[in-house]
Amino acid sequence: MPRIARWLIALVFLAAAKPAPLQAAVTIQQYHTHDFSFKASVKGNPFDVELIGKFSGPAGIQLSIPAFYDGDGTWKIRFSPTAVGQWSLRTVSPVAALNGQAVADISAVPNTNSAIHGRLLVDPIHRNHFEFEDGTRYFLMGYEVDWLAEADMKDPERRLMRHLIDQISARGFNHVLVNVFGYDTSWARGNTNQWDFGPPAMYLFGGTNDAPDFSVLNTDYFKIYDGMMEALQDKGVVANVMLKVYNKMVKWPAPGSEDERRYFRYVTARYEAFSNVTWDFSKEAYNEPDKQLEKRLIDLIRETDAYHHLTTSHDNDLYDHDFSLNNNLDFRTDQEHNHWMEMALFDRALRPWPYINAELFYERGVEDLPTYPVKQSWEQVLRGAYEVYLSGGYFVYYYSNTAWDLVKPDPEPPGMQRFQILKENLSALPYWLMTPSPELAVGGPCLAIPGQVYAAYVTPRVPPGGGTSGAGSGGPGRGATNTAAAVPDGPSNPAAGNGGGRGRGGRGPLLGQDGEITLNLTALSGAGTMLWVNTWTGEKIEDISTVNRPGVFQLKRPPSFGEAPGLLIVKSE
Repeated sequence: MPRIARWLIALVFLAAAKPAPLQAAVTIQQYHTHDFSFKASVKGNPFDVELIGKFSGPAGIQLSIPAFYDGDGTWKIRFSPTAVGQWSLRTVSPVAALNGQAVADISAVPNTNSAIHGRLLVDPIHRNHFEFEDGTRYFLMGYEVDWLAEADMKDPERRLMRHLIDQISARGFNHVLVNVFGYDTSWARGNTNQWDFGPPAMYLFGGTNDAPDFSVLNTDYFKIYDGMMEALQDKGVVANVMLKVYNKMVKWPAPGSEDERRYFRYVTARYEAFSNVTWDFSKEAYNEPDKQLEKRLIDLIRETDAYHHLTTSHDNDLYDHDFSLNNNLDFRTDQEHNHWMEMALFDRALRPWPYINAELFYERGVEDLPTYPVKQSWEQVLRGAYEVYLSGGYFVYYYSNTAWDLVKPDPEPPGMQRFQILKENLSALPYWLMTPSPELAVGGPCLAIPGQVYAAYVTPRVPPGGGTSGAGSGGPGRGATNTAAAVPDGPSNPAAGNGGGRGRGGRGPLLGQDGEITLNLTALSGAGTMLWVNTWTGEKIEDISTVNRPGVFQLKRPPSFGEAPGLLIVKSE
């Protein structure tokens, strides 16, 4: 419905009360949220009432923020100051009781939560990476936890939800994939055990999932969702909010209907003030056949959102790679199970934007509970993550017992502590300046600033005939030097590729007798230092003697690593 028509309809809403006097002064920390509440009695659908908050801030900042109806004759305008200083609010609405209200004294003071840094942005200079609004770098390490809002909804303290958020953030995960709503899964229908929260206790529209009323939203459900968003923001975790999901039995409004548009506007208006949000059109959006409809709905999000948060569309190759459509997306969220390193390289070359592999492997639960039947070892999941990161992308971790409607975080999944090791070591590098350099390594992916710093992932060499070989579990401990064979200086082989079985069980590179990876370090100006990191335990071994000049080196993991792959970091002295 055109905006002018909606405003004309809204004029029929008659208010019993006169505009309220000036509201009291308010103090808000920068990047935090505050709800301004306004009450009125109206005829018709309160979810169709238009109310806009006009905010004026320091240095001439102007924000127009739509309100959302929160039940009981109350509309809220959720605001987050983008700058420190004095702000004011004036309301605009065709409803007399909601129009012309004002808050003249809004003081925005500095943020005191060290985990909060404002909105997530694409780095304007290094466009394959992110940064926060305050300039803080963001090394994205994601966690898929679709049912986070719906787990233990009946517990007013939300202990299970908060425990999982604490566990996620403590291990360094800073980006979660969450549904606005999911109903149930086909592989474990119904509440099969106490940890299975599908179907959830509430529906997000009026009525029920079986008999929905799409003309209204369930404000009680969204109040619970508010608590999840607040808990995530407090920990500095970005919520990648997936507004739809196509294969989890949700009854959605008819495509292209006003009910559908109302839902998209409502979610955007309610959560745009949270600094820790990114918008995702849908989980597995390839299920939407009408790509023009998808584009219109993403455009609607962007038009409604006064804060201009980043937008993406989960796993939608046709949309993401169509330049006539994807100009309204800011980063790529992929689900690539076959060519994950190649796709990261492909997307970086196609368009300068961040690339995320949001679903590659599925770590097997410590307890084998009914869930999605495809399950892999934590070793395989971890290997895929390193291969994506060192190909220039970002990664989302999936643990079978906390994905979809199954939420059982304890005992802690074994992969989580290994991902903490990954983040601590890779985020310490100048990763936003490093580029994927498969031409510099045979035996594993390589990220580099040639001549300055290199990072490579090195797995045990698989000999002809199959089987896994490694250095064994014995051998020298910390401080041992690794075996290396130096090759005379010369140009790298441009056809070398990045070799190996890429985590799919294939045979590894056939290198020299003593090598598991061949690294082209001819761009060094002198000697270099090597740091080996055991990707399973975090053990570190420094070597300052092997790379004693520029050259091509065949290198092997320290014997103490046993079967564990190694992260190799070479830096120029």
